[in-house]
Amino acid sequence: MRPAGVSFLFLLALAGPAPAQPASRACFSAAEAREKIAAEKLAEPFTLMRGQAADHHAEAIGVRLCDGAAGPVYEIELLKKDGRLIHTIVDAATGKPVNAPRK
Repeated sequence: MRPAGVSFLFLLALAGPAPAQPASRACFSAAEAREKIAAEKLAEPFTLMRGQAADHHAEAIGVRLCDGAAGPVYEIELLKKDGRLIHTIVDAATGKPVNAPRK
C-alpha cells in the first residue's frame, strides 16, 4: 500500500495547471499543502475526494488545497462517465461542500 503523501502528490500532478482562480484564492504547492494539512489538522483529502465522487457519480481525478474566503478549501476535480469535468469546493476543516459544483 502506498503512503498517502505519495498518492496525494500524484493526484496533484494529475490535476495539471490550476484553472483561472479568483484573485483572492491562492492554491498551495504539494509540499505546502502537506504542511498545512498537518499543522491545521485539516480533513483527509482522499476521504473527501471519495465522498464527492460518490455524491456526483463520478471518478475523482484531482485535488488541490487552496485559500478560500472563509479558510482553506479543497478544490476537487471529478470526471463523469460522459466525459464532463466537474469542479467541487469543499471546506478543508469540516469536509462540507462550500457551493454547488462548477460544470
